[in-house]
Amino acid sequence: MPQKAANGSSEQKPKHAAAHADRPKASRSDSPAEEKTSAEEGTANESSRGEAVAEETVSEKGANPAQTASSAREEPTRPTLPLGPISLRTQAERLSAMQTAAECLGISELYPEQIQVIDAVITGEDVMMVLPTGFGKSACYQIPSLILDKPVLVISPLLALMRDQYEKLLKLGVPCVRLDGTIRGKKRQEALSRIRTGKPLLVMTTPETLGNSEAAEALAQSGLSLAAVDEAHCISEWGYDFRPAYLQIGERLRTLGRAPVLALTATATEKVRSAIQRFVGMDEPRIVASSPHRSNLAFDVLACSGGARHRALARLALRVRRPGIIYCSTTREVDEIYGVLQRFGVPSHRYHGKMSSSERSKSQDGFMQRGRRTVMVATNAFGLGIDKPDIRYVMHYQAPASLEQYVQEAGRAGRDGRRANCIMLYSPEDRAIHEALLSRSRVRPEQLYKLGRALAAWATEEKVPSLESLALSAELGTRTTGALLALLEEATLVRWDATAVFVAVPADEIEERSRELAGQFETLRTQDARRLDAVAAYATLEDCRASFLRQYFGENEIDGCGMCDRCRGQDDRPESFWEPLAPPKGGRDRDRKRRSARGRGNRGGSRRKEEKPAKEGKSGRRRGRRRGSRGRRARRSARTSEPAVPDSPTRPTTPTPN
Repeated sequence: MPQKAANGSSEQKPKHAAAHADRPKASRSDSPAEEKTSAEEGTANESSRGEAVAEETVSEKGANPAQTASSAREEPTRPTLPLGPISLRTQAERLSAMQTAAECLGISELYPEQIQVIDAVITGEDVMMVLPTGFGKSACYQIPSLILDKPVLVISPLLALMRDQYEKLLKLGVPCVRLDGTIRGKKRQEALSRIRTGKPLLVMTTPETLGNSEAAEALAQSGLSLAAVDEAHCISEWGYDFRPAYLQIGERLRTLGRAPVLALTATATEKVRSAIQRFVGMDEPRIVASSPHRSNLAFDVLACSGGARHRALARLALRVRRPGIIYCSTTREVDEIYGVLQRFGVPSHRYHGKMSSSERSKSQDGFMQRGRRTVMVATNAFGLGIDKPDIRYVMHYQAPASLEQYVQEAGRAGRDGRRANCIMLYSPEDRAIHEALLSRSRVRPEQLYKLGRALAAWATEEKVPSLESLALSAELGTRTTGALLALLEEATLVRWDATAVFVAVPADEIEERSRELAGQFETLRTQDARRLDAVAAYATLEDCRASFLRQYFGENEIDGCGMCDRCRGQDDRPESFWEPLAPPKGGRDRDRKRRSARGRGNRGGSRRKEEKPAKEGKSGRRRGRRRGSRGRRARRSARTSEPAVPDSPTRPTTPTPN
């Protein structure tokens, strides 16, 4: 039996969690021994910078047809979908059903932790799953969708994340639908009709769409076997600010009938876990958790600011093995760094919220293309759920706002189990950027006071305002009003949706009782400051960086990782590392044109230029032009000496008179 945790939940520590976290399943046959011991050594043996900055692609060697046919015959056939009625009464039957469904998804073997989670949700338990990036958390709701008799609901934070998973599941033949703001018209009605049938189906939606009346009606009619909240840590990061729908997930699920709830995330401190349980409405969940540490990640911090930060980034982008991700705090810096990489000929893409949806999709597709060794420059809007196992480095151009965010983003490197680098360019000035961003995004007590007065006025007149009307009367934005209403709803002071806001207490009490909640915002600001303090402590410490991160997430008795810059005894970079770096002349386009022209010359053909006649040497033999330093010396010597008589068989020893 799992042991009870202090907060009343049952926490189960996986027996083999650390070993699995150190080496994800997809990479069991890979060996990290071939990797170098520092980030810059990944391309130390390249012959020239031109090779380092050229766009690289992985060439695929032709396979022997006989071998290909043999391997195709040996590959086991996958079970056909749908699987049909399945008995789940005994543990043996459930395990057999899990293995069959896993084969449908192309998974040959499940981790013990995955089996524990899936078995628990099938039998009706609430589960919180806190396991490292790349551990296969998505399989823990995809497999139940194939073996349970009613739809499985997945609430996901980002449209790009949903689209990526949806397209992969369609290729595997898994019954699934998307239901979000981009699905309209006939496609939306078809999705709602499939949901209403109540058959086995994976329904992928967002917190905002979950509150839509059409979606709620269809889900209530079909019933749910399981509700999964993917990237559940976003509840504590986004719910208080610009995604108030996150704070309403628990209430929305209760109106749909109480199905088992599965919350999934890669990192969560005790406070974050408590927030997830409260807002999702979990009842004494089983907690399956392991260390976020992965032994193939090497953590490095470079202290730099101003122009030195640009020079460090340019040198690292040229030296460190690709593919890679560079995270920036603002969209302006994303555009700036993208321009720097383009000037240095580094194949790169960019991604941030001010780009159009088509531009973001194009950048993401280019980066995700298999075999392409490119760099993505992005804000933290990019990366959640991205399934690209061969990312060789994640670099933070500035220090992040919290270590929770840092571990989430750094964990996107090295999911294939091979060595990867996690590099932070740190300056104490980075803190001011995050404080400014947080001050604009966090709601303030005075905003709550305004909302309380507006609610009291509407309740006194016995009128029911819409969200927009209430925001207008309170002189607040609709997004801020929604975030405040979510907190008031948690305190059972109001009930609301986009069309109506109902006051649940007497009109003369709503203003005073709403003011009592102002202390929560001061608590959030205090927590923000503590997170920034932890980032500064991580960047300036003298001991193992991986050990510091593990202790931050609650582990004890930790040895050094042997991989980070502190464990390696990394010396400060030499002065030459910080010197200005000039981009190559002509850039990447010029190099591509030269390679193209050289290729056409080797092939010959009508477009090949006529060769100039070679010069005659002293003996009358025709010779080509000597290249290199010897050729330059010879030409320089020829320019300083007197020319020979053209028709003379021998060179005169005295100058020829004019």
